[in-house]
Amino acid sequence: MNRVFRLFAAMLLGILLLPSCSKSENSGKPLIVACEASTSPYCYFVGGEANPPVAGVDIDLIEEIAKELGRPVEYKIVPFQQIFTLVSSGKADIGAAGVTITEERAERFLFSTVYDVSSQVIVVPKGSSLTDEASLKTARVAAQEGTSDFTLLRERIRPKIVLPYLTQEEVNAALVDRKADAVVMDLMQAELLVKATGDAFRILEKPLSKDQYGFLFNKNDTELAAAANAVIDKYKMSGKVQESRTRHLEALGALPTGARTKDEVKPFIVCLEPSFAPFVFVDNNHLVGIDIELAEAIAAELKRPLQIKIVPFTEVLSLVMSGAVDMGASGISITPERSAQVLFSTPYESGLLRILVNEDSAFEKLEDLNGKVFGAKKGTTSADFAVNELQAKDVFHYDSATQGIRGLLSHEIDAFIDDEAEADLAVGKYIGRVRMLDSSVSVEEYGFAFHNDNAEAKAAADKIINAKRESGELQALFRRYNTQYKEMETNGI
Repeated sequence: MNRVFRLFAAMLLGILLLPSCSKSENSGKPLIVACEASTSPYCYFVGGEANPPVAGVDIDLIEEIAKELGRPVEYKIVPFQQIFTLVSSGKADIGAAGVTITEERAERFLFSTVYDVSSQVIVVPKGSSLTDEASLKTARVAAQEGTSDFTLLRERIRPKIVLPYLTQEEVNAALVDRKADAVVMDLMQAELLVKATGDAFRILEKPLSKDQYGFLFNKNDTELAAAANAVIDKYKMSGKVQESRTRHLEALGALPTGARTKDEVKPFIVCLEPSFAPFVFVDNNHLVGIDIELAEAIAAELKRPLQIKIVPFTEVLSLVMSGAVDMGASGISITPERSAQVLFSTPYESGLLRILVNEDSAFEKLEDLNGKVFGAKKGTTSADFAVNELQAKDVFHYDSATQGIRGLLSHEIDAFIDDEAEADLAVGKYIGRVRMLDSSVSVEEYGFAFHNDNAEAKAAADKIINAKRESGELQALFRRYNTQYKEMETNGI
């Protein structure tokens, strides 16, 4: 009997030791996390040389999980919908960014235990006549594509016009720019929006639903999910999730922070959209480009630390005008309409608008495209030109040049209009598939945008730009970053 007991005990001990053996096998192996950096306060981009390049409630938890497993973390910053693709394919271990747990998603993925709960709400301009869910039936309503917000909007609310956007910031910008009458979003993100825009908007009183947030795992990765759950449960029990949420809301300006000491210097906040090479793009999870180098020099001239805020291009000027940021970047074209709203620096670069078509198409000149379907990036002068100047049958608005080129290659559109720098990069990347028409359609000058009262920052920018132009450094920056981006694309980064 004792011998049987000892044998059973040995077997039980062996079973109990199995997880720790598996853990040691993975120790040191990178924990790859796919996340979207626009889901404040859960995951947002902090810029500069920060390591990790993102921060938020999710990131605090991920770092704790990695520490417990003895594994370094590698972050892949991607659009929200791509999180699911990477986790499903095994190219990422964890999906994060305030992912709502739903029955449909739970059929395809493993979810961690719930680490936070929030509400889905409706946000409208302060003076809006929209008062509840029913009143949205005749409105234009926006939400982030691929999210539970968007599912709720499309399947339950069913407004007159559904406006899908790639990121939450683009949803916010649609409301700020009055392209949408209302938006559906997470409560905490709504509170951040209301705070950032000086209470120009209000949150309707009745929430639409409750959301539970969890991390995403591949269906086969039960061991990692169990290890993550143990850390999450411990973190929740200690009250650290609430502490993390409060800290990040404070950092994002949604809650009052402590009084500033005399020695503290206000950061120089620059908002930009990170997919406009060679002006700004992401290489190995670091923001690089002409605009980044110039922004760093301008901040140094003002003797203020640089803080980067990543937003969709459509939100850049709105944030500048509201005073929420000090400077707007991302190769902003200087136009009379925009100059009436913001101060612009002296131009630091110029370029042309060019038209891309499929290599095998019969289009040779602009007139050949009369009555055809064009594509352009949302909120850009390219989109304005396509809508107002070209005799287009229709204009598709894309979130990025990459999406626009995909639309071209799939024949969703007949032509894509873009800045010459990006168009040239696309021709180099899609050799034999995409070509530029010989004629350009417009000349663009790029500058940095400032609030009308921020003459000091404009003066500093003008000083830096003029000095670097005279020294030849501006031209050298363009060549360097153009080459770097082409090499990055060639290597498949």
